[in-house]
Amino acid sequence: MTEALFTNLIVYRNILNDDIIKKYSSLYNKHIGRENKEELQNEYYGLCGMLMIKGCDSINDYISYKILEDENIFSINREKKQPVDEKIKKAVIHDLSMLKKIFELPLKGMSSSFGDMNNFINYCSREVLTELFKNSRVDEIYEYICTEYELNGCGKFRNNYAFSLDASGDLIPVENFNPVDMENIYGYELQKSKVIENTNKFISGQFALNALLVGDSGTGKSTAVKALIPMFKNKKLRLIEVDKENLHFISKIIDILKCRGMYFIIFIDDLSFESNDSSYKYLKSAVEGSIYEQPSNILFYVTSNRKHLIKENMAERQNEVHLRDAINEQTSLADRFGLTILYTEPNQNEYFEIVTGLAEKYNINYESKEQLLAEANKFAMQNGGRTGRTAVQFVKNYI
Repeated sequence: MTEALFTNLIVYRNILNDDIIKKYSSLYNKHIGRENKEELQNEYYGLCGMLMIKGCDSINDYISYKILEDENIFSINREKKQPVDEKIKKAVIHDLSMLKKIFELPLKGMSSSFGDMNNFINYCSREVLTELFKNSRVDEIYEYICTEYELNGCGKFRNNYAFSLDASGDLIPVENFNPVDMENIYGYELQKSKVIENTNKFISGQFALNALLVGDSGTGKSTAVKALIPMFKNKKLRLIEVDKENLHFISKIIDILKCRGMYFIIFIDDLSFESNDSSYKYLKSAVEGSIYEQPSNILFYVTSNRKHLIKENMAERQNEVHLRDAINEQTSLADRFGLTILYTEPNQNEYFEIVTGLAEKYNINYESKEQLLAEANKFAMQNGGRTGRTAVQFVKNYI
């Protein structure tokens, strides 16, 4: 019965390839057909274990999750807020009608027949969509998933917020992505406000600038960029981190992202080039330099310790016949970033402000503020100077 319902899907046929859904469909049909109970019992508890690993409390919640994650012609159109063709809408309504019958299948009898008094296959339901499938009309379910795709997207971008690249240049989710909240980054208020304002324009559909965050190491440049994601994740903002070694994949990444209804920051951290390194040209052509216009849903944020990104060498300049051309070539990449934000090493008062803010955050007990700051200053002098990174290291070491 379940196999017939699943195989009748049109738009949502992708979910047929999911291992858990295939196992569930097969198991339910074998159970209805009263096949060997002992063999089925092993399959049943194996399926329950797979659901637990996925963090799902019921097979129906898992199916709901896969529906909302599914990447198809309908979900992509709604992610981009495009109107849905009438034929596609009818196909989706058909699929939802089939899926509703699956959600209405009695599961308690199956769990009881295998001696599962805890009903692990349907322990509880947490997904809103699961309850809608059970208790609402198909047209109400349709409106809900339309809104979900529009607000939160679909596919790998729905529930993952940061990505890196594999060896083939394909996007892979960053596991355990847990950036610092912007409010917990102390100091650098002007710099943070510029980054936030520019990003807010970006996700609002206004003109925003590619940004170069440049300055001393340990001052929180990359931390500020990563902190944008929890701030704007509900606005469909995602982070794509690209290492210098993978710059040649940038055109491939852009081709993938430009067709989505999400906003993407392509983030390149701690970037600099030697004077004889030509790989910067991959980035140069992508940042407002190609014959193709930069997609409106893609923005570049780059951090560096060098203002011009490319190392300048006086000896090499002396050997240049056309000195001005050489200088222009070395500065041309940095000039393509419309917004340059300077991060400098904090003075003593600014450093102390960061330390006291962190001390409050971590609820540190100390005899006196003067003693705490004196120790913080000593720690900085012994460990690379006054920076935000040094302040964090001091406070964590103090705990």
